[in-house]
Amino acid sequence: MTGPTTDQPTPAEYLPLLFGFAVYQIAGVTARLGVPDALGDGTRTAAQLAESTGTHAPFLERLLRAAVSAGLLTADDAGGFTLTRLGSMYRSESPVQGAPLDAMHAAAPIWQAWGALEESVRTGRPAFDLVHGKGLFDHLRTDDELAGHFHAAMAAGSAVQLPAITGGFDFSRFKYVMDVGGGNGTHLAAILAANPNLIGSVFDTANGVLEAPSVIEVAGVADRCEIATGSFFDSVPAGPDAYLLKNILHDWNDDECVRILENCRKGLAPGGRVVVFTSVLSEGRRNEDPVEALGASIFDIEMMVVTTGRERTLTEFEELFTRAGLQLDSLTALPCPFLYYGLEAVAI
Repeated sequence: MTGPTTDQPTPAEYLPLLFGFAVYQIAGVTARLGVPDALGDGTRTAAQLAESTGTHAPFLERLLRAAVSAGLLTADDAGGFTLTRLGSMYRSESPVQGAPLDAMHAAAPIWQAWGALEESVRTGRPAFDLVHGKGLFDHLRTDDELAGHFHAAMAAGSAVQLPAITGGFDFSRFKYVMDVGGGNGTHLAAILAANPNLIGSVFDTANGVLEAPSVIEVAGVADRCEIATGSFFDSVPAGPDAYLLKNILHDWNDDECVRILENCRKGLAPGGRVVVFTSVLSEGRRNEDPVEALGASIFDIEMMVVTTGRERTLTEFEELFTRAGLQLDSLTALPCPFLYYGLEAVAI
């Protein structure tokens, strides 16, 4: 008879799995109360922080102690608290914009959707739809607060990805590019600013491009950038050397992606390319950073929760391209977290 195994998981191994939700709330509430900005580069006591954040001092002190244990703060013998390097990512001026991402995930509609993940897996329907009776993008049209959090979170992600794209991808081959689903133009403006000989166009819905004129003007590229409106499910304007799709395909299911890609293929100039900037899921490759692979997988589950889409493996992207009359021609690994690539496809 075999006795019970003594090889049990350690607290360091199981705490993130069993109590990760609590760590998230400890960090998130600390951020949402404004503690990181109140601390800045200094040291303050719980009483001082309670006064500046409008909170209950004894409860806040308990939260701050937990934040110390989570690695966000340090505490001294005099009762002062100071931000760590990790905690500093929640400051409003941090390059790694933790606060907007936290605010989006903590918003009730998103938090509730994550609570329906099990039902989503059982039914094959997005959790957000199950909870709210409609998809995320339809919901955003009537929920200004969530829309603000959502767009701020997307901008925070772009702040990390854009330097990798502009510095790691060769745009010098192109004369005219179109950013499909380009929203307020932040992505394209950065590309044009880094490539003075390039002209471009932002294409999105009328609501999507509302802020694009001001973003493009501030970036100093208005003389090289046009704005076009419409739905990429219907058609896209023809003529560019390259259609750019940044973080677009993961929002949609396979059939929807094929429609988008087919419309891009129809509009390509001769010899043109469709360039997809995206995370690529692991296919069990050796020597792959497990943290990078986990990050991409978390994004995949998030797509399951809030959209009809998914993150995909390279093989799955190739299948999408083939269905749309395209073929993968090359890929560029970009210096950005979570297995991020530029995939280039050409018409078959």
